[in-house]
Amino acid sequence: MFFRFQKASCVVVGTFNIHILHPQWLVSRGIIEKDLEVGIESNLTRPGLRLRFPKLGPLWSISPDRLVIETQDAALDCGGTIARVLGILRETPLFAVGNNLHCTAEFPGADGLSERLRQLYQLDGVPPPLKVAQRTLHLAVERAENELINLQVAVKGEEMEMLGNVHYSLAGSDNPNGAAVAAAQRFFADRAGAESLAKQVWGVSISHDSDHA
Repeated sequence: MFFRFQKASCVVVGTFNIHILHPQWLVSRGIIEKDLEVGIESNLTRPGLRLRFPKLGPLWSISPDRLVIETQDAALDCGGTIARVLGILRETPLFAVGNNLHCTAEFPGADGLSERLRQLYQLDGVPPPLKVAQRTLHLAVERAENELINLQVAVKGEEMEMLGNVHYSLAGSDNPNGAAVAAAQRFFADRAGAESLAKQVWGVSISHDSDHA
């Protein structure tokens, strides 16, 4: 069974000064090019902002407790950019890093699922008037101390989604900043690892074509 790549992201949980991470600062530190087109969106419900870069394609979400860079381009290295930012903000308190993958597929029906995914349907249906809104299968694998690979497959109506997450806890680290930079730099390797594990345990593959329509 094939899923299609939709988006990927790198997330850092910490204590960020949102007034520092603005386009002028990013230009002055060489994170982005001068005169690069950028759209700035305010968050009206809580402190924070979002930066959109039409030319590069990523979306930056900046809030007091996290920094997220997300992309629909499978070739864009969100983690590498995060690592460059963290390498400059060495004194920022950091708590966790996550490298994430989001894929979708049309639901082929229970009979069209791989044998390993059919366990999604082992539970009996709920009694009326209740109805099942979503079926979810989750697997968490400990890769190393303070490192988890999370895989999730969900059936929602006529669509299936698969989520991959490699989570790094920085609690207890002697050098949280250095550990966070190293984790962000594993962005592509972690995505590949999550995809490989999904293929092994669930028998699914992922297409990385550029059409996300």
